[in-house]
Amino acid sequence: MMRLEINGWSSKITFSATHIIPGHYKCGRLHGHDYAINATVFGNIGPEGVIMDFISVKEFLRKIAAELDHKVLIPMRDTGVKRKGGSIQYSTNGKEYMFPEEDCALLDVGVASAEELANFVLGRVREKVHFPESVTRVEIGVDEGEGQGAWTGIDLDARG
Repeated sequence: MMRLEINGWSSKITFSATHIIPGHYKCGRLHGHDYAINATVFGNIGPEGVIMDFISVKEFLRKIAAELDHKVLIPMRDTGVKRKGGSIQYSTNGKEYMFPEEDCALLDVGVASAEELANFVLGRVREKVHFPESVTRVEIGVDEGEGQGAWTGIDLDARG
């Protein structure tokens, strides 16, 4: 088995965004990061001499990064999040935030952490990217700054 690696920093699959980690002493305050989305694709060399053409993965990851860039990352499963007209109200850590909805990325996560972002991106990749039979596993990492991030993955053995 071999692997293809996509480094989000050097491939320019990056975005800047703001978030809050409820209940965390320092990160419970509104703050931002420069993020990168990374990927590793595992598999066997196919008849074309490659595991897959990973340009489609890079293009899709860039699309996700663009959707999140310069946004407030809102965890829509957080009970403190409410839609009010064209705004998002976020009540957390004893504070009330109000953001224009157009400035927010509304994510189907409970917390806008690197871990949850990695799961979110992997879910989108799994839905939208066609992986050939030669691919056996996909892993996604989301870095909050260079050198620190969270990774998740899925085996593609059971294709359905």
